[in-house]
Amino acid sequence: MRDEYKNKIADKIAARFTDLEERIMKDIVRRIRKTGEITSTADWQINRLKILGYSSEDIEKAIKDTLNASYPEMFELYDKVIDWVYVRNKDIYEQVNAQFIPYEENEQMQQQVEAIIRQSREDLENITNSLGFYLNYNGKMVVTPLSQIYIGYLDNACYDIVSGAFDYGSVLRRTVTQLTNSGMRTIDYPSGWTNRVDVAARRAVLTGVAQVCGKINEYHAQQLGTEYFEVDWHAGARPTHAVWQGRVYSKQQLVSVCGLGTVTGLLGANCYHMYYPFFPGISVRNYTDEWLDEQNKKDNTPQSFDGKAYTAYEARQKQRKMETAMRAQRQKVKLMESGGADKDEVMLHKAKYQAQLSEYARFSKRMGLKQQRERIYLDMRGRVAPRSLKAVKQFPPEMIQNAGRDIAQYRRYKNAIGDAAGSLAEFGQIKYNNSEKRKYLEGLKEYLTKYPNSSKKYYDVYDTLKKEKLAKGIVLPPVCKQAFILPEGKHEPYHIMQRMLKRKITDDEIRSYMKNADIMLNQWGGKRQAFYSKDGVCVITKTDEGWIYKTAWKKEDFDSNTERILEVIKKYVR
Repeated sequence: MRDEYKNKIADKIAARFTDLEERIMKDIVRRIRKTGEITSTADWQINRLKILGYSSEDIEKAIKDTLNASYPEMFELYDKVIDWVYVRNKDIYEQVNAQFIPYEENEQMQQQVEAIIRQSREDLENITNSLGFYLNYNGKMVVTPLSQIYIGYLDNACYDIVSGAFDYGSVLRRTVTQLTNSGMRTIDYPSGWTNRVDVAARRAVLTGVAQVCGKINEYHAQQLGTEYFEVDWHAGARPTHAVWQGRVYSKQQLVSVCGLGTVTGLLGANCYHMYYPFFPGISVRNYTDEWLDEQNKKDNTPQSFDGKAYTAYEARQKQRKMETAMRAQRQKVKLMESGGADKDEVMLHKAKYQAQLSEYARFSKRMGLKQQRERIYLDMRGRVAPRSLKAVKQFPPEMIQNAGRDIAQYRRYKNAIGDAAGSLAEFGQIKYNNSEKRKYLEGLKEYLTKYPNSSKKYYDVYDTLKKEKLAKGIVLPPVCKQAFILPEGKHEPYHIMQRMLKRKITDDEIRSYMKNADIMLNQWGGKRQAFYSKDGVCVITKTDEGWIYKTAWKKEDFDSNTERILEVIKKYVR
């Protein structure tokens, strides 16, 4: 049974490192194809292949076969790199040693394998110990197909970084891209917690790599015969870590004091500390107790930014939140572009991203923190910031800050009042810099929402008359009604007739005032309506029997108010 287990582990080790070697070789070839020569990074990766056990002859043949190159072309590549003064190991290119390094003699590889086995709880899988997409089934964590895919990407990332063949940044960017290309946007945990894929992947990979490195350091300590370790120090550590960082502990104290092995302790989630073998009486500490106490005091002294105070730890946390917000904003911009969103809306969101970048730089400088823009560009989405500052300046700063909310408001206005809302930038200038125009748009939106069959020109008449206190009703488009001139014996039988007689208005004329009206004044909650035409005005009221003419005026009988109303009508309607 033990032999079966050993064979299973051996097969997994072989498969894992074969995959790793293939990824390294592909990246070497990619770099050579891009530049036409063996670059510094490719040279470094070739050396890592040598450490993994490749012979110099194997390396040359693999590169030749993958590039589909001839021997003269390979000689030319190798001649160039041999002449390079900074080449790391000329023997590789001169083939002084064509032998591979047996595993039994490959100490560095032994350390990596031993550390990975310990870290992955002896199954060489889930090095990061992530529970993303696991299910909690009666208290037992159950692997799902999706969690296997996720863990596979994370494990590959850890192998790549631990091997030394790839840097953190490129591996993390590649991993996030692979995850998002697989359709993953968020990572769900059995606890109910959810993280964006970039946040979850970065935390899992960096924590996993740190824990593997910790196992390698424990391996070194065991080989060297010491049980003591010095924990390193960094500024802005979380308060629970600041009390023990930079000091020397036994292996048991790393657990009891520093919380090694717990999510919140040393090498736990988002912990940046590492511990190294220490020899009491021989090794010299990197940090004295007095220096550590002074740094802790300094870190706990708040600094102000835009009216708010931050300790060193709080400033680092703020920095992380800003980076997360910018990654989310980058994703939003790219999704809008791919979805064919309105160009003005895309530009506003780009302007918001640019403002976030500027605030991030300003905050980092004020807090004395190094900007970590590689965290922002982890998504490999390319350039997002606008290429023209002129495009940014068309939007008020307040609108850039409130981009999402203002875009939603603009859409509502655009839907209600159409082109009167102007462009998105014009709407923003009105909202934040022109209170009179803003009030006008608010009124127009309310009016057209309530009277959707009307239009802006009728509101302009209404708005002008209201300001001049001449609007005795709501101005609407005229809608002809069947109305009657009451015969004798009905309600108020003589009023309209007397007006017609006195003002010499015929039946046809009074009806033409309604037929040719430019506007209609809606009064008494719709029970009374006045029709204005250039030749005359008529008023109708609604009774139980229907609409009846109430009164009328000819052009010759217009007073100054009526003439002013007609001037406004002529300006906006005719």
